[in-house]
Amino acid sequence: MPAHEDAFTNEAVVRGVKATAAQCASVPNAVWAQPEGASGECLRYWHAGLKEGANPRVLFFFSGDLLVQDTVVDKTYAGTTPARIQAVVDTVPQRFGVPYIFIGRPGTFGSSGAHKERRRAPEARLVSAAIDEIKRRHGIEEVAVAGLSGGGHVVASLLGYRSDVVCAVPTSAVSSPGLRMKLRGWSVDATGYSDSYEPMDHLDKARMNPGLRVFVLGDPADTNVPWAVQTALADRLRSLGVKAEVVQAEAVGPERHVIVSSALLIGALCTLNQTTEQIQQRAAKGLKG
Repeated sequence: MPAHEDAFTNEAVVRGVKATAAQCASVPNAVWAQPEGASGECLRYWHAGLKEGANPRVLFFFSGDLLVQDTVVDKTYAGTTPARIQAVVDTVPQRFGVPYIFIGRPGTFGSSGAHKERRRAPEARLVSAAIDEIKRRHGIEEVAVAGLSGGGHVVASLLGYRSDVVCAVPTSAVSSPGLRMKLRGWSVDATGYSDSYEPMDHLDKARMNPGLRVFVLGDPADTNVPWAVQTALADRLRSLGVKAEVVQAEAVGPERHVIVSSALLIGALCTLNQTTEQIQQRAAKGLKG
């Protein structure tokens, strides 16, 4: 693994990062995530607003994909440092009034693993295992989860096997890689793999938190992830009797795809136990970016 405070590099995202549990133990704010019966990875995280000992409910966020093409990394990533990430994370409790954790998906933001294999089954399982370790470390009871694009796929996946998720905000989310492939006329996912994990095939209300609320957030004009791919998750959850709302926002960027501040806002309002009606009323006033 690279030095703890080094700037993140595009090369690491493209080629992947290897680490051992022993190496991970020496990295500040990192956990060794090892799903049962699977290989482990070292996932880094940043937090703000947590209390010593006990944190009843915390908002987690997962970023979107960094690989624009097979070897092309999002232009905003190069040169980002752990200190810069922490500075951004520190603003969330100040702005939204909730304790907050940002987890680097496998192969990104200093976490080990292969980002090229995102959306395959192991990715979300690794994130889930990391959440388990972080919960133990910080005395967290319930979690709220939000994620952008591929991070939204992680959110949708977590709904299939976690009972502690009380709020979920999949945002501009690839909630069904298979449906996106079909609508795009692709034979494989943008990752190049044909075996992407399909979160909607693994949803079971009996395994979910009884109080779970899901807010599917996106821009109908999104040209990266078709609107039907995003809203299919809400349709599926409703068919199971799970509380799921569709919330529209105005995304930023040429693809009308990036929605981060609004995802954090909706996630925070849910974390703070605002009613669904109150959240919808806030959304009706307009959400951008």
